[in-house]
Amino acid sequence: MIGKGVTSRLLHNWISVALVLPLFAVGMSTFFMTHEKALGQYVIGYTTEGVEIKDVLNTADGRLFLATKNGLYQATASTFTPIQELRSEIRVLEVLDDGRLIAAGKQGLWLQDLTGTWNVLQQSDIHGLQILPELWYIVTKEQGVLTSLDEGMTWQQEFKIEQLLGTMENKRPLQLGKFMNDLHTGKALMGKQYKWIWADVLALALVLLALSGIYMWWRSQTRKQALK
Repeated sequence: MIGKGVTSRLLHNWISVALVLPLFAVGMSTFFMTHEKALGQYVIGYTTEGVEIKDVLNTADGRLFLATKNGLYQATASTFTPIQELRSEIRVLEVLDDGRLIAAGKQGLWLQDLTGTWNVLQQSDIHGLQILPELWYIVTKEQGVLTSLDEGMTWQQEFKIEQLLGTMENKRPLQLGKFMNDLHTGKALMGKQYKWIWADVLALALVLLALSGIYMWWRSQTRKQALK
C-alpha cells in the first residue's frame, strides 16, 4: 500500500497509461521519418520559427532570392514571398547567362525557364551544384557526383571522381554517437539500402504495444465495472 486508496497496482496501471502516448508518438514519428520523401511533404500547419537561410542570390536584373530550409523565397517591395513550386529545403542557387535560375536541394534540382515556370530536372537529395559552360555537376547523397552535358536533361556518373574515390583509404573514425544513431535507424544492422525495414518494424512494434496497452487497460476497467 503506497497511500490511502492508492495501491501499487493502481499506480502502475496509471503510469502505464501515461506512457502510452509518448510510446505511440515515437512509433508513428519513426515511420514518417523513415518515409519522409513519400509522406513528409504534406503541410499540416505553420510555425513561428526563424528562417534558416542556406544560400542567397542577387541577379543582374535586380531580383533577390533566398534559399532556405523551408523553400525558395523571392524579395518583393516589402517582404519575401515563397515560390510555391519549391517549398522543400533549397540549399544552392545559381543563375545562367540568359537569366534562368537553378535551385538545388533536398528534393531535387529545378530550372526556371524564361516564362518563369519551374521544372524538375533531377529528383535527388542534392548537396552541391556547379555550372560550367559545357558541363553541369551535382553532388547527390545517394548517387555521388553526377554530370550533365545537355543542361540537366540527362545525367551520368562522374567516373574520374569515382575512380579516385576507389583509391582512398576506406577506414574512417567511428564515433560512439554516430554508431548509436546507425543502430537506432537500423543502418548498422541492415545496411543503408534496407534500414527502412528495421525502422518500419520498430515503428510497428511501438504502435502495437501502445494500442494493445490501451486495449488491455480498457478491458480491465470494463471488468471492474461489471463486478460492481
